[in-house]
Amino acid sequence: MYQDLLSDPSYAEGKYEKALKAAFLNIDKRLSEVSGREEIIKIANEFVQENAGSPTKQGLSTTTEGADLKGCAANALLIKNGTVYVANAGDARAVLSKGKVAVELSTDHKPDMEGEKRRITKAGGVVEDGRVEGNLNLSRALGDLHYKSNKSLKPEEQMISAEPEIKALKIEKTFDFIVVGCDGIYESKTSQEIVDFFRKEFETNKGNIKQSVEKLLDTTCSHDYVKSEGLGCDNMTCIVIKFNH
Repeated sequence: MYQDLLSDPSYAEGKYEKALKAAFLNIDKRLSEVSGREEIIKIANEFVQENAGSPTKQGLSTTTEGADLKGCAANALLIKNGTVYVANAGDARAVLSKGKVAVELSTDHKPDMEGEKRRITKAGGVVEDGRVEGNLNLSRALGDLHYKSNKSLKPEEQMISAEPEIKALKIEKTFDFIVVGCDGIYESKTSQEIVDFFRKEFETNKGNIKQSVEKLLDTTCSHDYVKSEGLGCDNMTCIVIKFNH
C-alpha cells in the first residue's frame, strides 16, 4: 500500500486524499491481473496447508475462479504535516480517543446503507438479508473480483467497490490515540468500549502498547464458538497509534 501511495503523482503534489484513493484502486487493479490472481492463489493455498489440521479448513483449496471470490476490507492511515488522513473501504474501523471520548474516523460500509445499496442495485446486484447477493456483508473491499466484472462500469461504480472514503482532521492536543482494527474486534466491543479498554490499560501497564493489544485480542477472541454463538470468531487485527504531544 505505501509503495502505491508514495509513487502516485498526487502524493508528490501534496494531494494526499487523491493519492490514497488512487492507491486503493491501483491495488485492486493489480489483483485483477493474471500475476495478481496467481499471488492470491499462492497465499490462500499456503494458508490452507498451514491450517491443515483445523476442522474448518480441511478440504479447502483455491483456483483461478476461487481467487475472484477472495477479498478483504482495508483501513489505512496517513499522518502528514499535522493532519491524519483515514482511507476506508469496508467494515474495518479507525477510532480516535479524544479526551476520553471515542470518535469514529471511518464508516462501516454495509450493503443496506442507502448510498451503497443504490450503487449495488444500479450495477445489477441485489441486497438480501443485509448482504450483497445474499453473500457478502460489506459493500466495499479490495479484491472480491467476482462482484467487479461489469466492463461497462468504472471501478467505483461496481457492485463491490474498492474506492475508499477519506476523512482528514488536524491533530489536536486532545488526541490520545487511534485504534485501527478489522470488524472482528468491534464485533465484541463498541468503539467506546475499545477506547475505555486501552485508556485503562495504558494507566495500569505504563503504556505498553504491544501488551495491551495482545490482551485485547485475547479477551475478544471466542474460546468456545458454540457458547459464543460465533461471536468473537471473525478476523481480528489491531494497530494502536499513540500520540506523544
